[in-house]
Amino acid sequence: MLLSLKNKITIITFMFLTIMAVPSPTQVMTEMPILAINLPKIDMKQVLCMARNIYYEAGAETMHGQAAVARVVMNRVNHGFAETPCKVIYQKTTINDNIVCQFSWVCEDKGELNKASATYKQAEMIAFQTMMGMYKDVVPKTTLFFHSINIDPAWPYKQVAKIGNHIFYSKQKVKNEQKSN
Repeated sequence: MLLSLKNKITIITFMFLTIMAVPSPTQVMTEMPILAINLPKIDMKQVLCMARNIYYEAGAETMHGQAAVARVVMNRVNHGFAETPCKVIYQKTTINDNIVCQFSWVCEDKGELNKASATYKQAEMIAFQTMMGMYKDVVPKTTLFFHSINIDPAWPYKQVAKIGNHIFYSKQKVKNEQKSN
């Protein structure tokens, strides 16, 4: 998809202002509506869900690692797991009478996070940028799962990337002899 010069300038301006300590994408969108011209409509509720997920799942990771986690959520939306990022993030499944959350922090009793922290602000920025269509190449669009390098769930899926402390997978099954490689 080719962007017009006006859209490129708008995106670059938004990114520059975000990097220059603009408090958050939420404030930018409300205080500087001129930047929203010709950009995709972004539901800030979805951005905030995504930011919370990035914060809890990958807050200590690089921007690249955080973007990969965000892409997994968007890939799941695109693959029909649920209609929105919030619904994907808070999705639960019952297996053998046990409730299993798609993202472990959802089932844990997490306190309120510090939305003024630099870690959260970065997560919010990456969530917003991901929903604008950035970071599409950080992991393949078939990437639907990830886990910490500290665990081995023995998933039968194809590993597609290792970024920071996470391993990412597509749903494509691998044969048992290939998995041991």
